[in-house]
Amino acid sequence: MKLSQQLKINIRKVALITLGYVLINIHNFFYNYALIHSPYSTGPSPLFLPEAGLLLSIAIGIVSGVLVGVLLVWVNSQLFRRKSFRFAILTTFTAYVLIFTLAMLINQFFLIFAEHGIAGVSYDSMSTSLAPLFGLSMITFFIMWGAVILLTLFLLQVNDKFGPGVFLKFLAGNYHSPKKEDRIFMFLDMRSSTTIAEKIGNEKYFNLLKDVFFDITDTILNNEGEIYQYVGDEIVISWSIKKGSRNANCLNCFTHIQEKLIELRPIYEKKYKALPEFKAGIHYGTVMAGEVGVIKKDIIYSGDVLNTTARIQGQCNQYGVDVLISKETFNLISGTEGYKLIPLGNIELRGKKRKIALNTISKSDSSTIK
Repeated sequence: MKLSQQLKINIRKVALITLGYVLINIHNFFYNYALIHSPYSTGPSPLFLPEAGLLLSIAIGIVSGVLVGVLLVWVNSQLFRRKSFRFAILTTFTAYVLIFTLAMLINQFFLIFAEHGIAGVSYDSMSTSLAPLFGLSMITFFIMWGAVILLTLFLLQVNDKFGPGVFLKFLAGNYHSPKKEDRIFMFLDMRSSTTIAEKIGNEKYFNLLKDVFFDITDTILNNEGEIYQYVGDEIVISWSIKKGSRNANCLNCFTHIQEKLIELRPIYEKKYKALPEFKAGIHYGTVMAGEVGVIKKDIIYSGDVLNTTARIQGQCNQYGVDVLISKETFNLISGTEGYKLIPLGNIELRGKKRKIALNTISKSDSSTIK
């Protein structure tokens, strides 16, 4: 079974979270080991087995990393992306407190039950057994892992801000100095946006944009696209040449977005009395990629290909089609057997000396995409 790109991204996130939790547990083990063997310690308990303790720490790190990772990654993608960060923090912290408390209660219940049987389980026995758990050691443990879980959520949100894979490149300093890259760009613009905004009002139109962008994000990711920018009602999507050209990802991205919006039409019609549709321009070229800014740093692309792609997209209305692609870009793409290239001729774009061979596409088993 072929995994979707979104599922692959989520698996990588869970793997990184699990690795982080294992490393934290290993650090805690050696820290406690050093304390036990410090000059001020009474020495380790005869029951303390270093090898077994280290293996147990690793096992706990793996189990907790997978459980917390799966839960946070799933909840973040399904719920928190539609909510404020404050809501995500408060919800996660509340859930952590409840789960931690419930786990302590269940643990103490079974300890008492194992030692005294069901007759020994009472309010007084539970209160007595729980009292030591409110010591400094347990409070420190509670605070530390609460902070780790909230930090995990924060990093997931920051990763969403940068986009899959970009955050790690940012941390590694890959874009501190400008670097040259060949990339495919798609400028995706909503049709009749001004008319829709006038019809439903600014507030509803803003919520419409939020819903549309949310609904098509997984489609973009599943076609290996990177969301470079949101510019009003426009999305700029980018691929490396390798990712964008293989399996016709950059073409499939647009057609799958169209199919997704057709599928959701009844919902948009009912909620907004509007049917969002997009037009797109696709082109490739060389850009310089790097960090800019001091207070609010960002990673930007700079190059003529961006202006050219925007102007290609601007010709969609003139030709009455939903997508335009330069012939040189189409020739790069593999897996185009399901598409037919329809030439529209060489045109001179505003501000450009060199003419661009523009084309639209059609599915092999359907009419022109327009």
